[in-house]
Amino acid sequence: MFSTSILRVLLIVFLFAIAGCSTGPNPINPYFEMPPERIPKVEMELFNRALKQLRNNQLDNSIDLWKRFLEHSPRSFRGYNNLGMALYSNDQLVPAIQAFETALALEPFDQKIKKNLKRSLRFQVTIKRENKDYPAAIGHLERVKKLTDLAEKEKVALQIETLQDLIYEQVKRANTLQNYEAFLAKYPDNPKNSDEARRFISKMKLQESTLREFPEMQSEILPTPAQRTTSQKEGVVVPEPVQSFPNLPPIRKESIEIVAEVPKRDEVQEFSEEIQEPVMEEEISPEPPAIKQSPVEEVAVDPDMEMKREKPTVQEPAPTRRVQITTKEAPLSVRAEPDVRSKALAQVPKGSVVPVFQEAKDWFQIEYQKGKKGWISKKYSEFIKK
Repeated sequence: MFSTSILRVLLIVFLFAIAGCSTGPNPINPYFEMPPERIPKVEMELFNRALKQLRNNQLDNSIDLWKRFLEHSPRSFRGYNNLGMALYSNDQLVPAIQAFETALALEPFDQKIKKNLKRSLRFQVTIKRENKDYPAAIGHLERVKKLTDLAEKEKVALQIETLQDLIYEQVKRANTLQNYEAFLAKYPDNPKNSDEARRFISKMKLQESTLREFPEMQSEILPTPAQRTTSQKEGVVVPEPVQSFPNLPPIRKESIEIVAEVPKRDEVQEFSEEIQEPVMEEEISPEPPAIKQSPVEEVAVDPDMEMKREKPTVQEPAPTRRVQITTKEAPLSVRAEPDVRSKALAQVPKGSVVPVFQEAKDWFQIEYQKGKKGWISKKYSEFIKK
């Protein structure tokens, strides 16, 4: 009998071990499997049939059954969510997003519906970006940002700004006042491009006003598409007008040289004799007069040599710079590497001023604590003027 009880215990332990090995992390079911409570039996059977067709990948039949069910139960968030999943699986993204939005309006705090809606919106963003429909992609990302918690909002905001940068590249290629004004009206707070668009608008309006007053200067003021200059500091392409002067003669090199008029030696000697005064013998300096330089020798000094002597006195700018955090509300994350997917080390509050040590493309290396350094995004910071 004792051996029988031992065998039973070992058998139970063995069964539990098998169950533990076979059990893995259960994925979240995107469907609602339980029908609404207190509905007629006919509607309950319709719900179960639609769900069975959805599981068996009979998507067209499932969509028809869900629509029939919602005709009888128009307030069922479960039915709208399951209809959205059937449409999503059938590559009907737009009606799927509408179904999820209706379900979320009926049950605003359900995490399952939010997750299904965000998945559909991100899929739509991918399609719009491949088709270069960047404004539509930004609209879907704005909706995703509202559904996302605070920890992920910064990542979604960076994706939105990336799409805005792509739109601004199209605006710069067009290089028209209307496109710059349209971009600024739609994205006035873009941290990288809005200020530059304002500068271009001011410059173009000034050129237009000048042309209205002086129409004969049109050929001299309006820039051609090939006449562009690149700023070394910001890497911004700025169109500049090129003025032409066809009637002026060519400038000769001799006409711009400055020649100092050197007085004759006899005149210098006479002038020096006039200003000399008698001196006493005890006031005569023992130093030889050979070290005294005449005005002729001072005029003959090579200006290139003077520039070479003055060059080492130029002070180099201080190596340490500071930036201010310019996020809207949330603090800015400090990451271990210049990559948005890198580990977040700390968070710097809005308005904080921190020193900068290095730059890497779109990132600054800062010191967020004494002796501790990390990387922040350039888009959410700006240099502090000394």
